[in-house]
Amino acid sequence: MGSKKSDNGSAIVVGIVLVAVFCALAWPYYLGTWLAVEFGADNPSTARTATGWVLESIYLIGLVSLGIWSWWSDEREKEKARRLEAEKRQREIDFGSDGARLYESAEAAIARIAGSEAARAGWLGDPADFDFRADLWSIAANLRRAEEIRKVMAGAAGIRRFTRTDEQMLDDARRTVAALEQSVQRRVELIGECARQAEDIDRALREERENAEDARRREELRGRLGTVLYGSPATPAEEGSESADAVKARAAAFHELKALVDKHRIDEGQ
Repeated sequence: MGSKKSDNGSAIVVGIVLVAVFCALAWPYYLGTWLAVEFGADNPSTARTATGWVLESIYLIGLVSLGIWSWWSDEREKEKARRLEAEKRQREIDFGSDGARLYESAEAAIARIAGSEAARAGWLGDPADFDFRADLWSIAANLRRAEEIRKVMAGAAGIRRFTRTDEQMLDDARRTVAALEQSVQRRVELIGECARQAEDIDRALREERENAEDARRREELRGRLGTVLYGSPATPAEEGSESADAVKARAAAFHELKALVDKHRIDEGQ
């Protein structure tokens, strides 16, 4: 008896689900036939049936298109994730794990600068003024060269005796790697500081908007109170905007830092 009741309950659930699916798919057809009759078509009639199938076809095509678009978007995201993962693995091969982290840190800082309100509002100047592509290229070149030297030096681990010339070359290699890494570290730090300056500008811009809103509300309050108390609106004294001054100062600091980054790259190329 218990098994029979369980089977009956399952059948009812399945039936309800099938009815729900049928209604979800077929409602445009019934809506179309109803509209056709409302607008004067006979019931039954070819016009009534055709209207129902037209709406049903549009609905089904829309569902299929939505499904294809959803699948395509999902595949595109997966492909993007695979590409980013492949690029990350390649960077670790080319730059070493520490070098890859430095490069990704620089990339993240540049993305923060480009996505800042300061950049969008023009406080950082033209897009060319905060274009760090040349710096990324130089960072990549230095990291790649340092890793290549390290890999060659790793082959020296199995050699027991070195001539004085060999030791001198190994020392030169170590110094070169250290200089390349120091150069990359300094440039990444400068780019990170540029990102922090851009974020400080964003903060100052938000404060300026908030201060402007407070000033507007204060002026409105003074006007209303002045009318009630003295019969005429009170005239507020003009005050300077500390936030606006902060924005200008931060923008100037950003440009000074960007000039340092550019100078660092130019000096390195000489």
